[in-house]
Amino acid sequence: MFGRSDSLVGKRIRDGRAGRPNALSDLEFWDTARWRPRVVLRRCGHWIGATRLRRTAVRLLFAVFILFVIPMTIGAVATAQTGTDTTGASTIDAIGWMEVRDSSGVPLANYVFTTNHGNVLHPGNAALSTILDLEFAGFMATEVTGIWVIRYVVSFRWLDLIAQPLTRVADTLSGQIATPIVLTLAVSIGAFFVAWFVIRGHFSKATLQVVTMLAVGLFGVTYLAHPMADVLSSDGLLAQGRDVGVAVAAGLNGQANPNTDAVVTSIEGTLADNFVRYPLQVWNFGHVVDESPACRAAWSAGVAAGSDDKVASGMKRCGDIAAYTKADNPNAGQICTGLLLLIFAAVLLMFGVYLSGKIVVAAAEAIYHAFMAIFGFAAGGFVYGPSQTFLVRNLVDAFVSAGKMIAFTVYLGIYALVLGDVFKQAQGHGIAVIFIGGSFMLVGIVLLRRMSRSLAGAPGRIAGQIGGVLANGHAAPAGGGGGGPMMGSGGSMSGSQRLVTALAAINTVNASPVAEYLMGRRRSPLSSRSGMRQQAELANMRMAVEADRFGWIRNYYRTREQIIDSARSAAATYGHTPMGAAVAIDRVVDRGASLGDAEAALFSAGFTDKEMRTNAIKAYNYRTSWGPNMWDGDKHVGQAIASLGVLKLGETPANVALFKRTAHRLAERRFADPDLQFSSFTAPEQQFLRNYFNSPTEPVIHAIRDVVSGTGNTLPNLTGTVTRDRAALMNRFINVHLSREYLAAAEAENFAGASEILQKMALPEYWTGSSTLTPSKAIPTF
Repeated sequence: MFGRSDSLVGKRIRDGRAGRPNALSDLEFWDTARWRPRVVLRRCGHWIGATRLRRTAVRLLFAVFILFVIPMTIGAVATAQTGTDTTGASTIDAIGWMEVRDSSGVPLANYVFTTNHGNVLHPGNAALSTILDLEFAGFMATEVTGIWVIRYVVSFRWLDLIAQPLTRVADTLSGQIATPIVLTLAVSIGAFFVAWFVIRGHFSKATLQVVTMLAVGLFGVTYLAHPMADVLSSDGLLAQGRDVGVAVAAGLNGQANPNTDAVVTSIEGTLADNFVRYPLQVWNFGHVVDESPACRAAWSAGVAAGSDDKVASGMKRCGDIAAYTKADNPNAGQICTGLLLLIFAAVLLMFGVYLSGKIVVAAAEAIYHAFMAIFGFAAGGFVYGPSQTFLVRNLVDAFVSAGKMIAFTVYLGIYALVLGDVFKQAQGHGIAVIFIGGSFMLVGIVLLRRMSRSLAGAPGRIAGQIGGVLANGHAAPAGGGGGGPMMGSGGSMSGSQRLVTALAAINTVNASPVAEYLMGRRRSPLSSRSGMRQQAELANMRMAVEADRFGWIRNYYRTREQIIDSARSAAATYGHTPMGAAVAIDRVVDRGASLGDAEAALFSAGFTDKEMRTNAIKAYNYRTSWGPNMWDGDKHVGQAIASLGVLKLGETPANVALFKRTAHRLAERRFADPDLQFSSFTAPEQQFLRNYFNSPTEPVIHAIRDVVSGTGNTLPNLTGTVTRDRAALMNRFINVHLSREYLAAAEAENFAGASEILQKMALPEYWTGSSTLTPSKAIPTF
């Protein structure tokens, strides 16, 4: 009866038509079950969610409460705990015990908000200063707490509180579990699996099981003696992870000595300056007074004394009249700035708590998995199956947790470094300092969450791979654990997975030829506009059957046959050798084909050795791609240099053949002149050329070019005048002779000699400006 009446009265109340409480309503009012906290909360939630206006109003009130009421309440409490000495110096005792200092060594608890507190004649200033003091105290309490949390966690002092008791508990647990009886039983079960694998003929799995048991027994002896020593000792996982993270953070912040206290102090000073000192100065004076060394010292001295008067007089003495005037005339705009700072202070506290929580949780995960590993080394690691995987997972998770600590510590170091540089760039921009600080802290939280999510799946993937090796002799698929990629944790598919499976089935039906036949021979009948596609395909087919439409097909096959003939001609001349393959690829590409057609052309030409084809194509690709980068002058010289570079990868038959083939191309295509011989010159000219070949010099080349261009008529060490035609002939002979020498060295596989000749060949281009690269640096040496 009461349940039915409750629903009727509740309906009338929701409809707004409930009148004077009757006897039934009185019974409901005194019903204790109606006023249970859970029932009341549920009823209030239903009432709030009934309309959009109520939901919006409650969210706004909640935001105001979180952002303003709570911080100002904290400020009121902190103000109540502020002590004042005889000199007027004030300290916020609520945060003084945290001992957070800025980079100048000033305690943040001594910071003051300098303003005119007013009097009876100026009640407006008194009211404004009271609100500003409350905001200031709340701002300081929130910011200092966030910085202290970061400093305390990164310093890892909290680890000392739990290390000793946890070590004792682990030693006791190991002594209770790792008994001879348990070890004997576990080894016997493991030996049974070995015998079973041998009987079934799985010798590799039996061998792997034996090796795993030996490894567990070997490492378990040292681990079970002091289980938590590997994690909590001075040289354990957590300590090493801390040291690595601190060392990287120290290096990023420009500190050569990776001392934990020094790094933590540096990070603390950076955060204190950027999120408390600079924003407070902008709030109080309208700008950052630290930009002036005199004002910086004056502000630090006044704040260190905790005196408003000393800060104000210091601003006046250092010449910052604008700051002194701002402090002496509080206004409502400062209240708005204070509210904005309270918001960003809450963001900093949230960042500190979130980062610290990640580091503490990572350490707790390492400790937890170290405890679980006791069971694995004592018994589970000897037994084939899930128990061995359990041990592997715990070991992997312990190491990954230490890695997370390193990552989070390094992240904080990087973040503090970047933040400090950004604030240096933003100094002098007033309120921009406040917005930059809050915005960067929000970005830091988002990036930290993304990094945390990326690290979360690492232990499962690694443990899955190792577990797959122990179970099957090979690594598990990249998807992770069992159940298949489409299965949930319990082996059944979720709603989204069922949808994907259904779509895959529809796609299979859509691609089936049976469905195509049943739907009027329409390809992919379930797809959009399948009828239009069918009509277009039929129109193309009708056009293709016409005789004049086969021209491009004939041209394609004719070109294809010519490409294959090019490869066949190379095989006929050089045989099915690496040189034949190199020449074939050259001729195929020269015919207009791409390098992708070379594989098929070589196979059609009888190069049946797949390795030979692959190596020849790879070497050619290296020469083609490296040539323009290794020499920006003549392309043939660049290809020759690239072929020498290919030899540096290995003097394989394919690379040597490419080197020789490139030398032939260089001699035939660039400097081919069989009629030009040494006897074509007079005796003095021959001696002149010999001297140049022995020791090429830049003045000789410039002199020859001057004669050829008509600006000169003499050559060094050559008597008499020289005509333009003779100079051009000598310049031609230099190139021809060097190309012949280079070809001879290539044929003899004299790589060192070829390198020296190629340098002589490239020097004229460098001297005349045709190339900006130095031959001695561009050409490989042997």
